Amino acid sequence: MLEKMKSRKFIATMMTNIIAVATLFTANENVTIQIIALVTIGIANIVYGIVQGTIDAKAIATQVSKTADEIESKL
Repeated sequence: MLEKMKSRKFIATMMTNIIAVATLFTANENVTIQIIALVTIGIANIVYGIVQGTIDAKAIATQVSKTADEIESKL
């Protein structure tokens, strides 16, 4: 888990969120900017989730394949 928190993807997503939240709270009565900030937060998190999920799925598939090969070789 700590490795994922050190990844460039995670850091970029967190920085995007921090900047968007700061923008959200400093955009005094400018509704357009506030909406853009909220959309940015949502999109950044969705994209991070999809990318990290894809990477994790490939890692799991590789591990399952290796385990299946090991079991097959022992039979």
